[in-house]
Amino acid sequence: MLFFNGISAQESGELNNNAANSTSNFYTTQLKTQNSYDGLGYYKLYNNTLNYTIDRLSITLGAGFLEQNTIYNSNAPGFYGSFSTNVEYKINNRFSFYLFGRYLTPSFNNEERFNNPHMEFIFPQSEVGAGLRGNFNNVNIDVGASTILDTQLNQPMPTTILRSKVSIGF
Repeated sequence: MLFFNGISAQESGELNNNAANSTSNFYTTQLKTQNSYDGLGYYKLYNNTLNYTIDRLSITLGAGFLEQNTIYNSNAPGFYGSFSTNVEYKINNRFSFYLFGRYLTPSFNNEERFNNPHMEFIFPQSEVGAGLRGNFNNVNIDVGASTILDTQLNQPMPTTILRSKVSIGF
């Protein structure tokens, strides 16, 4: 069993390039997400997206660049291409259903992906999934399942995990 005793830090920023008074259903965003796990490694994901929203349906196509390094790599960090898609349908004012997928290319600088099965879940992977989001005043929930497609364990089947997230605003 692997225990994580350390500090984790996450930062994200988004730039919406849509004009303030635009009447178009299309808009673009730029997003940078970075996460650092003390003693384990870090990643930085730079993503550009094309978004289309109409009524209750929202479709997002993204492409970007991933920088990732772990304690298992004493060389330069790995650099990967990232392609993603997200489809979300708002069921009502509180709930929405979503489908998503992400593909990571092989490393641009020939760095190997890490081979620790316990760390696969905390770093970006090629995966597909679905879930349900809910919002109750200042409480947000997100419950879903995803399947990691590029596992490094040479398993005969992909790894499927259940995810849940609860955040409370103040």
